[in-house]
Amino acid sequence: MALHSMRKARECWNFLRALHKGPEAAPAPQKDSVKRIFSGIQPTGIPHLGNYLGAIESWVRLQDEHDSVLYSIVDLHSITVPQDPAVLRQSILDMMAALLACGINPEKSILFQQSQVSEHTQLSWILTCMVRLPRLQHLHQWKVHTRSCWGGSSPAHGASSGSSTGV
Repeated sequence: MALHSMRKARECWNFLRALHKGPEAAPAPQKDSVKRIFSGIQPTGIPHLGNYLGAIESWVRLQDEHDSVLYSIVDLHSITVPQDPAVLRQSILDMMAALLACGINPEKSILFQQSQVSEHTQLSWILTCMVRLPRLQHLHQWKVHTRSCWGGSSPAHGASSGSSTGV
């Protein structure tokens, strides 16, 4: 399973490299190309009824309907807030076990831990370098996150950092 998921990740990375080289290097999309499904879930506690009805139930159905299905435990997304490393490691294992128990079949889909695929962090770096602050300031998620982190204002909007030195 790990070898298969790494092979798929390399294929995705090679495709991104081809796109970066320019349109002449990128393969033309095929009409009969395989539809690929990708989704992820954060390892934040034990899955509840909302997780099951909102995502996991659909995931089980989708793996039977499509040939290329990838599911990820998005542990890198969960570290946007402070986490106890030991608890996070256990939560990742618990989420993996819960997904398998709910019917995710590794023979029909690829199930992987996001942090184990280095291309995720590499692509994040590339996208971070390309997205400018004014664009982020228009996104709802950015506004909510900066309000929660900076107590209603953000340094990006000219608020002070709370330092009495004025630096």
